[in-house]
Amino acid sequence: MWLDSCTTNCMKKLVIPFLFLFVACSSNDKSEKVITRHDTSVIIKDTITSPAVKETADPVVVIRQHVEHINTTALKTTHIEFMCDEKTKVDYYYENNVPVEIAVDFGWVGDVHAKEDYYFNNGKLIFFYEFTEGGPACEGCIKTNEYRSYIKDDKVFKYLKNKDEAQCKRCEFGLMSKPYKLLMTTKAEEARKVLCK
Repeated sequence: MWLDSCTTNCMKKLVIPFLFLFVACSSNDKSEKVITRHDTSVIIKDTITSPAVKETADPVVVIRQHVEHINTTALKTTHIEFMCDEKTKVDYYYENNVPVEIAVDFGWVGDVHAKEDYYFNNGKLIFFYEFTEGGPACEGCIKTNEYRSYIKDDKVFKYLKNKDEAQCKRCEFGLMSKPYKLLMTTKAEEARKVLCK
């Protein structure tokens, strides 16, 4: 009986280091790496699909990482153009044949140039970036504004105007909102109906 107990304890002591060694050796460096920022641990998978992140991580950091991944990855694109008040250009960016970004350039309408970028993860809007320049003329300058909406479950939880927190202009997005309507089409005529007022 004592021999059986000793054998069991010795086996446990030997098995645990071997299990650790097995797990360490079988992990694939390319499959994931851990990034820690401000005491928030985030797992990013180095695959062609959108990065996977821990649900407990700071949602702003998670969204920024998704957007950075999309902006720094070579993606398949589709480009369409059509006339609203001015020539409007729309670019769809695909990862594994799934749209992850839609970029809209409205051109110059009067004295204002506007652009919008919608970022998606698994078909859900996660980030909305707006850029405008021009507007009422100021002496020797072109005024620019940037608006950033961080979105979870179709609701804006953080909104920045020129990097300062502000009250969101559009605080909720439904299936009938512009980004989701654009997500459902890639044809110029259908996009024109969504974007031209």
